[in-house]
Amino acid sequence: MKVEYIIVGIVLLLWILGDMYRRHKNRNKVICVVERNCTGCGRCVKRCTRHVLEKVKDETGIHLAVKYPDKCTACGDCIGKCKFEALKLTERK
Repeated sequence: MKVEYIIVGIVLLLWILGDMYRRHKNRNKVICVVERNCTGCGRCVKRCTRHVLEKVKDETGIHLAVKYPDKCTACGDCIGKCKFEALKLTERK
């Protein structure tokens, strides 16, 4: 019984440490939209928990825009959802 608790504790600790490392590594990065690849499907907008991305409709059609770049933690969840390679991480200015 105690072995299971130790294993669960180690897994949780590694998960938390991995998340902290990822945030530290990407703290100077922000999401950027590659306009020519974006189809406006909105999968990344639904995936973003910080509500950084927004669908915009203009004369060229529907595409994505980075609405709140200061909220972006560069977690990469939206990049994983995009099938068209329309998102990438760039250095903050």
